[in-house]
Order: sequence, then structure tokens, then C-alpha cells
Amino acid sequence: MISDAIWLFVELLALFLGVSFVLNLLQRRLGNARLKTLMGASPLKAALRGIAVGFITPFCTYSAIPVLVALRQAGVTAAGYVAFVVAAPVLDPILFGALLIIVGWKAALIYLGVAFAAALALALVAERVNLERFMKPLPVAAGSAEHATPWAGIGLEWRPAWKSSRALLRTMLPLLVVGVGIGLAITVFLPAETVARIPVLAGDGAILAAAAVGTFFYISTEIFVPIADALRSAGIGIGAIVALTIAGAGFNIPEFVILSKLAGKGILAAFGLYVFGVAVVGGLIAQMLVG
Repeated sequence: MISDAIWLFVELLALFLGVSFVLNLLQRRLGNARLKTLMGASPLKAALRGIAVGFITPFCTYSAIPVLVALRQAGVTAAGYVAFVVAAPVLDPILFGALLIIVGWKAALIYLGVAFAAALALALVAERVNLERFMKPLPVAAGSAEHATPWAGIGLEWRPAWKSSRALLRTMLPLLVVGVGIGLAITVFLPAETVARIPVLAGDGAILAAAAVGTFFYISTEIFVPIADALRSAGIGIGAIVALTIAGAGFNIPEFVILSKLAGKGILAAFGLYVFGVAVVGGLIAQMLVG
């Protein structure tokens, strides 16, 4: 178990560093101004493109952080980066495929629709209230990715991009360690079989309980599949499974720890409550229409 945890931690760090490196190269090649233009000028376009980027790059919580930093650094509107942060872990095609198999196509489509609507709505609200003014300054190390000179070719550009990526990793490493440690501890002490036996998940308040339990989990596809399968085998309702999935993938304690580097606790608390509400609504809709 310890070796598995260490290996998972190494994988997550490598993914974080790799994503950051590729993004630094992209920023140096395109420039922040062009990247901002590509994400869309209007809030609606930026939100839709943020969701699209989140869907085609199904990053977990940890690997989405470098993308969030890059989007903010490029001056992308709040609608764009909020849509991405919400969509990337939740609108995961692999996660959707697992739901399709475990709970059926109707519940899976409800999950997809609710997650999409939630990401779009929150992105537009974030733009409306000018969320950027409530965000923390970007880590100093991230600023080194700024590149105003012409692209000099990969042979010359990869070294400064790599240096910038390592600097960002060093800046975020303490919180990554804490976040991953919490996520692994929860996974170890609350395996799928234990979650399936939680009494409240089978009671009248199963959907509310599932949404609450989900906020403690870091749900990746590898973790989600055995949990959802165990819940379904234990006779837990489809609504509770959908609620658990939205809450766990959309917001969780490890994510709260890591994002605290970029946003204040008040913003993160509001985000967590929003995801909890969306999880409950999604669960209720799935239970009424399918369960």
C-alpha cells in the first residue's frame, strides 16, 4: 500500500511538471496575447471554450493547476478559467464512460448535462462579479513564463520553459504534498467497500449524504470505478452515485488545500457550497428520472 501511494505521488508530480512544461512552451510559442484571443473575448465564448478545453484535456485536480496559472497569466477572463477548472475534472470522457456502464446512459447523460450547465453558469457569474479581483496574486515563479521575444525554436526555448516549470513546481510543492497526502489517506482509510457500507447512503437522505461524503474524496477515474461499482452492487440509488461523483470530482478537500495558493478561503468555500448544491440537484434529477 505504501509503495502504491509513493508511486501515485510520483506520477502526479510528473504529470504536474509535464503539463506545466508543455504549457510554458505553448505560451512561448503563441504569446499570452494570442492565447487570450484564442480563449475568446466575450464571457460566453470564453466559458464555452474553457469547458471545451476542460473536456478534451481531462486533467485531475493537480494537473489542472498549471493550466489555471497559464490562463490567468495570459489574461484570460474569469469566465474562461473558471469554466476550465470546473469542467476539467468533472467532464472527463473516461469518467463519463464509467458512469455509462455502471448507472446506464440516462443517468450518465443527466450527469453530463448538469455538469455542463453548472460549469457554464458559474463561469458567467464569476465574470459578472469580476472574480479576478478576489483572487490571490500568481506565484512569483509563474511570471517567468512571460515571453515577449520572437520564438527562437524548440532547441533554444525548451530550457527556459523547463526552468519555469520547475520553479512553479517548487512554489506549489508544499501544498501538493499536503493535498496528495490527504487524498491518499482518505483512499487508504475509506476504501470502496467501506464507503458502500456507510448507513446514511442507503437512507432517505442518501443524496445529501453522498454529496457530503464526496467532498472528502479526490475522485480520479481509478478511484471512482470501484467505489461506484461497490455502491451499485450494494443497492445504493443512482441519485446518490451521481451526487457522489459530481461532488468528489468537482470539489474536495485535497483540491481546497492546493487551490488555497491561488484563491482566498471565502472564494473556495463558496465554490465548495456551489458544487455541493449542484451535486444534490444532479442526484435528485437522476433519481426522479431514472432511479
